[in-house]
Amino acid sequence: MEPITLTILTSLGASYLANFTTPTIQKFFAKAFALDPTLESKLQNAKTSQDFESVFSEAVGVIDARAADAEIEVDGGLLEALRGIRFDHENGTVSISGSTISAPILETGGTGTGTTHITDSELKSRGTGIKVGKGASIKITGNAGIRQS
Repeated sequence: MEPITLTILTSLGASYLANFTTPTIQKFFAKAFALDPTLESKLQNAKTSQDFESVFSEAVGVIDARAADAEIEVDGGLLEALRGIRFDHENGTVSISGSTISAPILETGGTGTGTTHITDSELKSRGTGIKVGKGASIKITGNAGIRQS
């Protein structure tokens, strides 16, 4: 992140997120910027409190799940987010089974050497849907992914 963005984040955090530390606020927005890169320029151009509130409201509602070198398992779950959901297997494993995952922007797969395995689930975005029925599966490995919007 650019220094100006960090200054803006610190200001925003002091005004709207008084109970959180500066690194927490920066990490929160870094995740939001990764899902929607336009938010960073909107934040840099914000001048009024209404502008800042608009950027903040766009940034909330994000689920960012990263497996690192471990495992994330969603079994029989219902996950919904206002803005976006991202599952990044990194060097670990993401397993989604018997679940419904729904958000305007949905990313599955990831970076690193890991694996994402999806069975018996439905993945819905603003304009797309993937249904993986019983006996079917999607397997994503390495630096591959699916982006739905």
